[in-house]
Amino acid sequence: MEPRVLVVIPAYNEEKTIAAVIMKLRQIVPEFDRVIVNDGSKDNTRQVVNDLGEKQLALPCNIGYGPALQTGLKYALLQGYDIIVSMDADGQHQPEDAPRLVTALLTTRADMVIGSRFCEGQAYDTPFSRRMGQLLFSHLTRLFLDHRIYDTSSGFKVLRANACEVLVNGIFMDFHIETIVHLSLLNLKIVEFPVTVLERTFGQSMHSIASVFQYPLKTVLLTIAVLMDAFLIRRIR
Repeated sequence: MEPRVLVVIPAYNEEKTIAAVIMKLRQIVPEFDRVIVNDGSKDNTRQVVNDLGEKQLALPCNIGYGPALQTGLKYALLQGYDIIVSMDADGQHQPEDAPRLVTALLTTRADMVIGSRFCEGQAYDTPFSRRMGQLLFSHLTRLFLDHRIYDTSSGFKVLRANACEVLVNGIFMDFHIETIVHLSLLNLKIVEFPVTVLERTFGQSMHSIASVFQYPLKTVLLTIAVLMDAFLIRRIR
């Protein structure tokens, strides 16, 4: 029996790109179901999604990427999906890579596959400050895994339902390095798979000048929190 796959797409003010993402997914992987988590968009995102007849979880206000994605994962579990794909609504992630990531999950028997911009010598242009942060957190993964994760902040991931259960029942997460650490400490298998990520052409990145300082601090605090959470879970078991 083929696994049931759901693509979860958090979206905040992506009226100019969301339709193209949906249409390409329909064309490339019509067998995958989709749900858009509209994170309190102030533009016309909600209407665009409605006009396309897509399933939409419309949040009453903007709660941020992590909680919005967690909402989509909870929906997937309630609907009995076996595999969940998370991808962005801004057009940077290529729908062609979604089935490749699912295949990688099945063939490697992993619990989570990360679509990576940096593994296997790939080049991806990011601002210097963000690149330094990514390098730092990438090297930190060696402390918790038996190998390095090159792209700890990728939003393009594929997860099995058992991994999603850990993430929706645990403490708040941003779904970056702290997610990788949490799952690895609970002995779930995580692998990377190379993907092509395009430059953003419309809209605004969730990373700002202030986030250059806020993101590393928040990520460190979240990682410490999940370390404690995973330790307590392992003691209970």
